[in-house]
Amino acid sequence: MQQNEPTRYVIPDGEGNDFEFAERLRYESPRSNKTYIFLEPIGADYDEAEEVDIFVYELDEYGDGDNDFNLVPIAEDDAETWDEIEEVFNTLEDELD
Repeated sequence: MQQNEPTRYVIPDGEGNDFEFAERLRYESPRSNKTYIFLEPIGADYDEAEEVDIFVYELDEYGDGDNDFNLVPIAEDDAETWDEIEEVFNTLEDELD
């Protein structure tokens, strides 16, 4: 069975440096009715890494296109959302392994 290539995004930082990410998954929360995107950094710096951080953002969708959204950081003190995201990620990662 052929797996689809993950969607890739280039995201600049505040200093104008571009970083490439692969979409790991999108999750629509039944609790908050918000959609979250899980992004994994890709590139030479990460190819040999044993562990790579996954970045999670809320999607603020503004159009009908697949890429018509803004990435909104999740508040660090939003423990309920972070707990939900961690549970979803761990569950899905277990299913993929």
